[in-house]
Amino acid sequence: MIEAKKSKGFQKMLAQYLTFQLKKQFYRVWIDDRRNNRDLSKGHLILANHSNWWDGLMIFYLNQYVVKEDSYAMMSQKGIEDFSFFRKIGAFSVNPESPKDLIVSLRFAEKCLSEQKTVWIFPQGKEEHLEKRPLSFMKGPSYLLEKKPEVDVTFVTFYYTFHHNQRPELYIQLRNVDSKLLFRQEHHTRIEQTNSIRMLLEQQLDELRDNIINNNTMSFDLFVKGFRTSSEWLSFWKRRK
Repeated sequence: MIEAKKSKGFQKMLAQYLTFQLKKQFYRVWIDDRRNNRDLSKGHLILANHSNWWDGLMIFYLNQYVVKEDSYAMMSQKGIEDFSFFRKIGAFSVNPESPKDLIVSLRFAEKCLSEQKTVWIFPQGKEEHLEKRPLSFMKGPSYLLEKKPEVDVTFVTFYYTFHHNQRPELYIQLRNVDSKLLFRQEHHTRIEQTNSIRMLLEQQLDELRDNIINNNTMSFDLFVKGFRTSSEWLSFWKRRK
């Protein structure tokens, strides 16, 4: 396992750089934070869908400005090897192809939860198309919930889309999840538990998509406002004539 090597200085610099990049790359970033106040004496497991490269940076950005907890993120070994700077923002590696390495990574995540820290996981284990169903789903979250059933759990869903503007928009939704819904006694195997978690995350993601399609987004607040687009500048100069 490649361990995290967090750097507060690097995190501060990266957060500022990301603010600029988000303004440059997105027209708007919206957030709907439906979490309740949580018990900070417990560990915190956050599960998120994963459709593109931005997701890894967005979980860091969310933690920096919204969640604000001592967080670690499970990331593929290849991802960390290709982008080693992720270690400085709390990423540690997992290699599903190696059972031994996988157990080491899960035990590290379990240790973080035992120390009341926050662990972010992309259960899909890889980038998949935003509309692919069912989502691929690793068994790691079920393992951690078996070991630490008392932890708080949050689902984070990302949905990227275009509206009527030159650049895309990103909608983010955060919700607490009742652990009783995740860890049901009638599910006797880890596969059953995993499928239950997957279906709940899919449900949140599908509801988010449907609300965006139907323009039902009143619950969202503006998180990041992008720079003016070329079309806006052209309209501005046209009005000046």
